[in-house]
Amino acid sequence: MKPALNNSSRNEAFSDAIRVLRACFEGLPTQSEMEALIEDSRVAEQRGYYDPLEDDRLRDNYARYLGIRVSIWAIVQDLKPYYRQFSKAKTTSSPEVLQAFAIAFAGAEIIVKTGEHLIELARKRDIVWKKLDEAEPRYGLKRKSFTRLYRQLTSPFRMRGFYQAVHYFDTNKAVVMEQLDSEWFQPVAKILTSLNLPRVSRGDHLRRYSKFLGFSLRRRRLSSIHNLLFATFEATGSDIAELRIPLVKAIDAPKRVTPNIVERLKPHLQPGDVFITRHDDAMSNLFLPGFWPHGAFYIGGGSDREALGVGFASDGVTNTEQDGVVVLEAKKDGVLLRDLHDTLAIDSFVVLRPKLSSDDITSAINRGLSHAGKLYDFVFDFSVSHRLVCTEVIYRAYHGVGPIRFDLSLKAGRYCLSAEDFLNQSIAKEWFEPVIICNVGNVEWAEGEKAREVLRGSFSARF
Repeated sequence: MKPALNNSSRNEAFSDAIRVLRACFEGLPTQSEMEALIEDSRVAEQRGYYDPLEDDRLRDNYARYLGIRVSIWAIVQDLKPYYRQFSKAKTTSSPEVLQAFAIAFAGAEIIVKTGEHLIELARKRDIVWKKLDEAEPRYGLKRKSFTRLYRQLTSPFRMRGFYQAVHYFDTNKAVVMEQLDSEWFQPVAKILTSLNLPRVSRGDHLRRYSKFLGFSLRRRRLSSIHNLLFATFEATGSDIAELRIPLVKAIDAPKRVTPNIVERLKPHLQPGDVFITRHDDAMSNLFLPGFWPHGAFYIGGGSDREALGVGFASDGVTNTEQDGVVVLEAKKDGVLLRDLHDTLAIDSFVVLRPKLSSDDITSAINRGLSHAGKLYDFVFDFSVSHRLVCTEVIYRAYHGVGPIRFDLSLKAGRYCLSAEDFLNQSIAKEWFEPVIICNVGNVEWAEGEKAREVLRGSFSARF
């Protein structure tokens, strides 16, 4: 069912998209990271192979790019109903039309320009291409995934819409940027200014475009630009979907954690509990290794928080005084306060409970809530705190509370704590205990010691 095309739903879609774009933009590889990859490729070529550290750095940047790509594709799909409405408009001067175009085009710029860096690296050295085309079970990547990506970004058919959108933006930059003058749209303006300087770089666009069978750059009506830009995302999106774990479940199959299961779970939950979750076939699983890739922090309902003395918090959109707010969770749209049904729109979960006093739990919840509203961190770097990933919310809430002291692992040059690292440390050291597990193997629901047993068999457990 299409969402109602009203101001409220449109503003929510725009707001969500802008948060994701900001996180994606800030998660792009830095110049120093690209230089390190170039140096790694040179050394690997001389040696004849990538050593494990070089391999991890290359994989980390590739997986980060794919994660950013998937997230941008998803938000552009969320904007599609508004674009379709806009494309039927009789005028092309509506601010909403130009704002929606700017958001989608900024996302396209991120995808294309970052992909070009990877392609340029692989073009120069076959060893890079071969490495990125290897199957990688840790990330669920099939053989030749990079070759498919290369074809997407060099296909004249699939890139036609993007280059006509570039031409439209070059020609109408002043009009588009004028609609981004408010504080709300400044992140989009920043991205477009940083990634696309059309009067300076248009020659580069033309030279690149000339390689693609000589499609002409001609000005189109804005409605046509909308449709072509979305056609580009649809075409590349189909190949993104191919990267999903194959044949896990039917397309559009419902989540196995049903609303009835969520209602059954509610009486068992306590403030401070931690969810570790998974989607059977989510694209995000491809970039987060392990059976259990994701975590969320249950902060309890309003009366529970009041009894504990938990303070007020806001993520800039939602606050803890609103009904239904019971979870703090970092997803691609940021570290936000969420409804339980939103967090548990998944296939499997395990609930862990801290073995702490009520005062310590209050402290942990308040510490976690202090991060509400921050952007998602596609870099997965726990050494910085202005952007967070899902498990980092839990890490920063609980580390140093009572006896809890997590050890971070160095992965691809960055310290982090994966969901499975959290499980192993928290249970082995008896900081947390499994309470309930749902939909793992043939077990639909288990509690207590049985939940611990099922959890132990689901991944490389060390407890």
